[in-house]
Amino acid sequence: MKTIILLPPSEGKADGGNNPPLKSVSGITADLIEAIKEADPKKLYGLKEKALAKAVAVNDEILSSKTMPAIERYTGVVYDAIDYRTLKNKSDFDKKVLIVSGLFGLVSPADLIPNYRLKIDKLKAAKLWLDSNSEQLKDKFVIDLLPQAHKKAVKYDHGIEVEFVLKKAGKKMPAGHQGKHIKGRFVRWLIENNIADSKQFKDFKEEGYTWTGEIFLKEI
Repeated sequence: MKTIILLPPSEGKADGGNNPPLKSVSGITADLIEAIKEADPKKLYGLKEKALAKAVAVNDEILSSKTMPAIERYTGVVYDAIDYRTLKNKSDFDKKVLIVSGLFGLVSPADLIPNYRLKIDKLKAAKLWLDSNSEQLKDKFVIDLLPQAHKKAVKYDHGIEVEFVLKKAGKKMPAGHQGKHIKGRFVRWLIENNIADSKQFKDFKEEGYTWTGEIFLKEI
């Protein structure tokens, strides 16, 4: 059974691109682009002034702007920690990782995409993508590193949810922003060591986290 690692996209994205525009799209992506045009920008983006104007401009050019591989488009803590450029086995990463995008569904790291702005909890994107995404995950073993909003866009029969949790004074709490870096490091470790079984998670020991059999826990 093939292993798939599910990641969220980053909210921040690189501008530009060196590859041709999409020009046209179909299906759910096309429907969402139309919905973006009709939506109230302030409610859709939750931004003000310059940031709002930039988000609107970016989405106005989804079909005409240059594209780049998704792994280069998505920036942020998780992707910085993965450090794709220095991975020796990039082909394994490209085959095993899928990114759950609000606009494009399940995206491979090598897929060429434009810059865009759409959170998965807007315009019912998660619900719209659920059936299509889930169909692609049939007969796969899923290592799920998704936040709650993105989990609503997928279903799978075989797999494991991976959480990074902090424990302070006996109380457990989600690792939150701190967990993004370790999540990226974990993905890199999975790829570099060809990990396909959660029984091997106990061998991942970075930044003070230990696999309990259910979660990665760090006492602080």
